[in-house]
Amino acid sequence: MELEYIKQLQNSLGEPMGEHMAGFGAWLNGRVVAVSDEGDMVMQFTVRENMLNPMGNMHGGAIAAVMDEILGFQIFLKSEKGAAYVSMTMNIDFLAAAKPGDVITATPKVMRIGRKTANVTCLLTNEAGKLIAQGTSNFMRVI
Repeated sequence: MELEYIKQLQNSLGEPMGEHMAGFGAWLNGRVVAVSDEGDMVMQFTVRENMLNPMGNMHGGAIAAVMDEILGFQIFLKSEKGAAYVSMTMNIDFLAAAKPGDVITATPKVMRIGRKTANVTCLLTNEAGKLIAQGTSNFMRVI
């Protein structure tokens, strides 16, 4: 478990993570709003204009990106130090629309971390607690 990093996150709750993340994670610019001593976390993301589909709702690809980002981040916090994982599969149920300015909350849950794979789930809700999307993903350990 990444105990040092967990403590850093606990000390910077609510701050935008864009400058601390690489590449696409920086573009998503989520905020960690909760992290337990065991590494269980919750992040929030603000829906921006450049995340929309032609109908003005959050694009399915942006929803998938949010899920992939937080699930990978969650596995990083919960797995043994030095381990690295990449996405293998992802299944998402898109259940409701998110609009520009909406703050969506991503709540991941590690179902299992094995020697070679990790299985995780994620719920995305809006500020009213309405379920926007739910997903499951499998990650493969590469280090």
